[in-house]
Amino acid sequence: MQSITMYEKNSDVVLEQFVLNHLDLVKKIATQIKRKLPSHIEFDDLLQSGLIGLLEARKNYNPEMGASFETYATIRIRGAIIDSLRKNSWISRDIIKKMKKVSDAINKIEKRNKQQATLENIIMELNITHEEYFKISQEINMFYVANLADKHVEHSLADDSNDPERIAQKDAVKTQLKEILKLLPEKEQLVLSLYYVEELTFKQIGEVLELTEARISQLHSIAIARIRAKMRSE
Repeated sequence: MQSITMYEKNSDVVLEQFVLNHLDLVKKIATQIKRKLPSHIEFDDLLQSGLIGLLEARKNYNPEMGASFETYATIRIRGAIIDSLRKNSWISRDIIKKMKKVSDAINKIEKRNKQQATLENIIMELNITHEEYFKISQEINMFYVANLADKHVEHSLADDSNDPERIAQKDAVKTQLKEILKLLPEKEQLVLSLYYVEELTFKQIGEVLELTEARISQLHSIAIARIRAKMRSE
């Protein structure tokens, strides 16, 4: 009995040291994802999910896979955080329906008015308040960011760099997106550029453009909905 207790203590010490040795990696990944999320999402929640991913990586890692532990752990940590966002209903059919409603509203407005839909146009078309749209915009942003992170995980797990068909599909989508981006209002183009290229947070973009974080969130969600609307109409 004493030897078992000593073994358990040693195991606990080893596990604790393992977590401490890789804590910076978990914090780094959680921080990267947190920067893309609304401010009300708690960093500690992401960190806890990331630690679960780290322990899963420790349990399942096989050196014969050819990847270093850090590379494998990065994928599992990121995946665990994205899974936690899904389980908390940030990504659901309800949000997809809301995205479709916004995209459809933009299409109707632009076909009817022969000009780009504004925030006021969209709110009137949907018959909702500014506060209701702000809530929807946050959900859309969460959906889009989590999906981007999820795609990152998928691409890390499956290398399709030698698949001509997949490469051709990606190139076609990239070309279409570039053309659509040119059609967005200048401010929306700038928000997307600062967010995805420069990797600034909504708060930082707001400081650059002298707008509130909430307004940047709205501009981002409108830009995403506008892109979806244009891609669906083509």
